[in-house]
Amino acid sequence: MTTPQIQRENDLVAAKFEAEVREADARLTVLQAKAEAKKAKAEMDEISGLAAAKERVKKNIANLKQQAAADYAATKREVEKEIKDLQADIQRVNERVTAWDSARERQFYARLDEAEARLQVWNAQTNQKRADVAMKSHDDLAALEEKIALARARAAAAKNERYSAKARAALEESERYFDQAYDAAVERYGTT
Repeated sequence: MTTPQIQRENDLVAAKFEAEVREADARLTVLQAKAEAKKAKAEMDEISGLAAAKERVKKNIANLKQQAAADYAATKREVEKEIKDLQADIQRVNERVTAWDSARERQFYARLDEAEARLQVWNAQTNQKRADVAMKSHDDLAALEEKIALARARAAAAKNERYSAKARAALEESERYFDQAYDAAVERYGTT
């Protein structure tokens, strides 16, 4: 293999290692956020140590690019081992940080219980509002039914009394109450 080919292969190996380190860096950032959210001091300290290990790997990758052919193979193996160790350590910490522990389980079930209790309250409130609306509707419709019956009775009485002044006054009053009740019902329930 010629020197330019070797250099190109070395550059590709270094680029691969750098990509693996960037992935490790991103995973460490996520772990740091999770550990901070859980206020897990031990895990945060361990993640800081892993960040330092990541920086050492980056430095060794930079050194790898500068190595002579004789030292290159040994340095490459060393960097590969460091990256594998770093990835394994990140996975181990990730499993611990994201573990489903008893405190997390209790918190989850407490939230479920809270949600169910609130759901029952909201359902009860909704049912109460429906009942109130239904009662109001029933009352409104019963009042309209009453006004219609009263208006019919007063109209019949006025007709029988040949529309005397007293019967006409009662009929006009009945008409007014009927109109109010009927207009309110049309406005509320529509004209179907």
